[in-house]
Amino acid sequence: MENGYYKQCKEFEECNRLINDYYLKGMYKECFDGHLKLAEKGYPLAECQVGYFYYEGQGVERNLLKSFFWTERAAIHGDRDAQCNLADLFYLNGIVVEKDFDKAKEWFIKAALQGNDYAVQRCKELNIDIYDT
Repeated sequence: MENGYYKQCKEFEECNRLINDYYLKGMYKECFDGHLKLAEKGYPLAECQVGYFYYEGQGVERNLLKSFFWTERAAIHGDRDAQCNLADLFYLNGIVVEKDFDKAKEWFIKAALQGNDYAVQRCKELNIDIYDT
């Protein structure tokens, strides 16, 4: 995980530990369980990760409704990766929610303004002016 964006704190260190100790070794259930504990306490990075685990079905049964719930929660809490995922995976594709380009645009802009490179790229591809707020 990127260190320049996330502030150093015990939750960030725990997320990194979970990735190194479990995820990179293919122990997805243990990694999911650890992230879920942090997500339930409101840590945005962990909320984003839990959304990803549910989306991919890693360490937990795939559940797009739960993926959306956790991804949206992290996006609302300001996580730029979750904002990008909410736009790209859900609103542009109409997964769990109706396709909504305006909402996708809103979330892409929020992520891009926080320096999410993928969101910046997608804004260019979709002709979205990130300063059009």
